[in-house]
Amino acid sequence: MRREAAIARLRVAGAAAIPRLAALIGTDPDPAIKSAALRALEGADDDRVDAIALSVLDGGDDGVAIAALGVLRGRVTSEEGVRTLDALTALALDTSRTAAVRQAALDALSDLPRELVGPVLETARAAARAAATPEQPVGPQLDDPLAVREWIAADGATAPLSTVHDLIVRLRERERVEPETQRRQAWQVSRGAAHALLAHRGSRVALYDLRETFEAAADPLPLDFLTAVSAIGDASCLEPMAQAWSVAEGGSWWHNRLADAGRHVMRQAGLTGRNAVIRRIRTRWPGFL
Repeated sequence: MRREAAIARLRVAGAAAIPRLAALIGTDPDPAIKSAALRALEGADDDRVDAIALSVLDGGDDGVAIAALGVLRGRVTSEEGVRTLDALTALALDTSRTAAVRQAALDALSDLPRELVGPVLETARAAARAAATPEQPVGPQLDDPLAVREWIAADGATAPLSTVHDLIVRLRERERVEPETQRRQAWQVSRGAAHALLAHRGSRVALYDLRETFEAAADPLPLDFLTAVSAIGDASCLEPMAQAWSVAEGGSWWHNRLADAGRHVMRQAGLTGRNAVIRRIRTRWPGFL
């Protein structure tokens, strides 16, 4: 509890704490202390934290690497160059690292546009498929939507996160080519359940698919999509949600639940009315937030 309180105070201290945290991370051999110091840097709007976090990615300790990736996840979208992007991509595809570290690297890339991270995600999925055995297949067969949801309920909690993400990609394609409306909706329900599972397990690797789904939604989505975005959504999700809210029937359950979820994401992300995204949404879609 004292350590968590110290981390919170250091975050409030902001830029003034960065040199001392950098020194601690660079000299203390205890991985737990390094990880705690890195957590104190999360959310810092300071270019110095990029170099600090990058310097420990290859240190060998998984906990330290994952804590560093938590720092870089908030920085990769704002960097002017590609140093962080290159480092995260290399780590995500490095089969010598543990699955937990590779997955954390994929999660750190989740806020980037799909056209940038798509090849990395596809390569990671291909590696997961190649590593599968008959005893450990990569996800369920897509023969029946109900069978997919049964697999999610029975095996999803222990399946590799890359397997669940691969399932979402496959379900999205299955929806796209399904000619029957009712069956297409059933595939979408299954995809929502897979998103809720990823969110419950704390993974943001498919956040791009959540954003795109809300942005394109002309009709109400299964509730699991709201469950997922409420758990892991951030500022990048709010405009797609506002777009879905704008085309929903005013006063309907979907219209109201979208607004509730949007306000929850706003609070969870610590955003205020001064944030550029919030100002833009309140101008374009008044009433959503």
